[in-house]
Amino acid sequence: MTALQNRYEELKRQNFPDSERIKFIADLGASEEIEYHYQLICTDRDEGTNLNLSGSFYKHDKEGLEYLFEVLDNEKDESIKVFAAYLTAETLSKLRHRDFYVEFCNRLIPVMSSLIEIRDDLLRRKVIIALGWIGSSDEIDILTKRMSEDKDSLCRAWSASSLMQMSFHGVKKELLQEKTKACLALAIAKEDDLYACGIMIEATQILFGKKWISSSAVEDVDAEKIEKARKSAMRFLKR
Repeated sequence: MTALQNRYEELKRQNFPDSERIKFIADLGASEEIEYHYQLICTDRDEGTNLNLSGSFYKHDKEGLEYLFEVLDNEKDESIKVFAAYLTAETLSKLRHRDFYVEFCNRLIPVMSSLIEIRDDLLRRKVIIALGWIGSSDEIDILTKRMSEDKDSLCRAWSASSLMQMSFHGVKKELLQEKTKACLALAIAKEDDLYACGIMIEATQILFGKKWISSSAVEDVDAEKIEKARKSAMRFLKR
């Protein structure tokens, strides 16, 4: 066993005390043990321990991404493929300053797009969220379609949120505003799940620089405030 493997086993015996866990995660990212790091992230997922071991995977830089693409190329199980693609997108979102960023996004986008119709709601949500991190203007239509047509309310909500996220990840806000305004108006008008409606309104107000509702009102699913914000958003979007 390597030193890192020994430390992990010791941390497991101690039930992962926070200070030691955080240092271990940093050391994992700084190590060359990329495969072991990925295996631990998978173990964390399978056991539901939520140790945030993926938080330092970006420190493996280009080599870590190449490893993840190797996993994606060879993986047949759709659920594991979504998990690996999500981790790749999460890693890329922290490496936007690197000269290989666009190249790797262009490699990942077709993988994410091929998974957008996956039947499992939880997995589809992950794909939608990841597209918000690494998608280009070409993926706007994919997300507007999900926002309008997906049968799962959270998939609809995260589609709106991902459209907003694109404005922070290289897609011009003016283009997003132009291409999403009518779709947002339709989606917000017909959304019957109040939480999803609140998320859509919140994403819209960030994208267009407005203030109709607070995050706490959305999280609390405050029906009165969400309906009031819906009316305000609709008046703006239909102009």
